[in-house]
Order: sequence, then structure tokens, then C-alpha cells
Amino acid sequence: MRQGRTVGTRKTPRARGFKRVLAAACAVALLLGGAALHGQGLEGASDISHSFGLVAYAADTGETLEPKGSKIVFDVGEGGCDDLEKGFFSGCIFKVTGDNIQSVSASMDKGGLYRHEKIEVDEKMPAVTLQETDPRLANADIISISGLEEQHMWWADVSWKLENGFVETYDPAVSYGLWAAPQTTDAEDEQAAWHARTDEFDGATLTVTVTFTDGTTATQEMTLHTGKLGVTYPDDVSGPQLTGEVLTDEQAKEQGYVYGVYAQLQE
Repeated sequence: MRQGRTVGTRKTPRARGFKRVLAAACAVALLLGGAALHGQGLEGASDISHSFGLVAYAADTGETLEPKGSKIVFDVGEGGCDDLEKGFFSGCIFKVTGDNIQSVSASMDKGGLYRHEKIEVDEKMPAVTLQETDPRLANADIISISGLEEQHMWWADVSWKLENGFVETYDPAVSYGLWAAPQTTDAEDEQAAWHARTDEFDGATLTVTVTFTDGTTATQEMTLHTGKLGVTYPDDVSGPQLTGEVLTDEQAKEQGYVYGVYAQLQE
């Protein structure tokens, strides 16, 4: 499992074993329509092709997982950090996908969002030094360095906290993640503390709006929940892999799971 370093003071530590349990990358997809949106609030008319999707993206592997019905499963992935000054960067990230998208806006009614990019860097160095020398990392709130030492390949998972309801130019390489405000805790159980932070997203509504190049818009809303998410363990290196299922307590006793976020698509 890749280990990283984080920019930001007083980061809440997580033990290596605990991080392995939680580090299955966010992996599931919601694909809305093909050449056109179906019942997703397309406003305006045009001859251009419109498509708009939300993809919960695995920054570590680039993989996605098809949704189970109308449920979209997120999980805690690489780059997650709970910082007493910067806040809770959950590691659950998604991408906006589609054709002819010009700009994207997103908001949450509980918690917030951050921008995430995975950037390949030339050499391994402390995150603070890398931020000072690489303009691509300017003003980042959190930087986590990971890599394959034997291949001399290194990446920076970089996160910037966003204003709720932000609007920015669409970039298919950019991901967005779930964020919660800084909070102190006296909990000695790191796993329980992380679960409690994750529960702050329970019941939140995530709204994503895109504007196409012809000026038409489309909006999608999801209600977030937390629970036990089914996983499998294919090998000793990649860690738990999501199945896309939300488990009952009884099912969780019979199979592997991680505690994370899933969303219900609002019709």
C-alpha cells in the first residue's frame, strides 16, 4: 500500500493497518444517458449532443464500478485526511463526465466539496518542498505523495477546498471530493473517529449542475447515506475492492466490508 505525506498542520494520524482497511479507492459510476440526458432536467434546446454523468473515481487505480440500481457507492480512498485546521478531506471523489460541457457547479446542503487532482511528479521529495517548487500545486490545502519506488514513479494527490456552490470551467481530469469542517475529538479509537467523521455526510444532498457549450444546463441531485459497503480482497497488495453492494448488519457478519458513503439518486 502506498504511503503518503500531507501538507497541513496537526493531521490526525491513522495507523498503517487502519489505513489499509479504509483505503479501497472510491469506485462506482453513475452514467446518465448516452448521447442525451433522460429526465435529468435538461433546460434549453440545441442541435448539439448532450451527455452528463457523475463518476465516483478511483484516484489510485482509475477504476470504476457499475451502480447497483439507483445506489451509488463511495468509499474512503487514498489522499483522505482529517486536519484540525484544514478540515476533513474524505478521500471519496467523483468526476463529472459528458460531451460538450463548458462549466460545472456543485453544492452540498451539509458539508462541502474540494477539488482533487492526481499529478505525476519527477522525483520523491517532501510535500512542502514539492509545493514550493511546482506551480501546479500552488495554494493546495492537502498534498499526499505516493509512488512505486522500484519503478521510480511518483504522484501527488492534491486537494483544494472549494466554496459551496462553486462554478468553474469544466476539466475532465479534475475530480471533486466530500469535505467536512475541522473538528476536534477525544476519541482514542481511530476507526470509530473516522466513522464518526464519515457520518457527518449522512442525509446530505449533493447537487451537480453542468452548463453545455450551447448554454443549456442539466442538474442531478443525490441524497448521501452512510453504511457498510461490501468488498472483496483479490490479493495482498491492492486492498479491499468494492462490490457495489450496501450490506445489512447480518450480511456484514458474513463477508468483508468497509464503512463509507453511498448515494441514492433522486428521480
